Amino acid sequence: MRKKVWLFALAAVLLVILAGCRGNELPDGMDEDKVSSAGLVVMSQLTKGEYEEVYDALREDVREQTSADAIEEMMDIATEGRGSFKKVKDSMVTGVTDADEPHAIAVIGAKYDKKSVVFRIAFDTEMNLIGLDVRGK
Repeated sequence: MRKKVWLFALAAVLLVILAGCRGNELPDGMDEDKVSSAGLVVMSQLTKGEYEEVYDALREDVREQTSADAIEEMMDIATEGRGSFKKVKDSMVTGVTDADEPHAIAVIGAKYDKKSVVFRIAFDTEMNLIGLDVRGK
């Protein structure tokens, strides 16, 4: 079941690598500012340790594939040895329109005390949270 969450995360990573700093077109009806704002809210919750809230925000079918503990573990691994969150360095929004499920991804670079962390937060066309990927840079 976790496979689907990781597939979205992998798709986000590949998309960002292929897209560079310029995002791909969003699926029809999606708004870049809304995706960016929603992504920043989720990132903020993650940096504050609000894993249950993030878990509860996941779309039901995605929620069934993970847990708040798994989200916390992902954050622990991504931020290990990096110190405390300081600020958002940069962000962009990109879209995936040629997948089974079109979606948008907020990509946020965050500065920590020692090193950076990249958050990739995916939303479906109804703005439901469908994927998370957090990695140290």
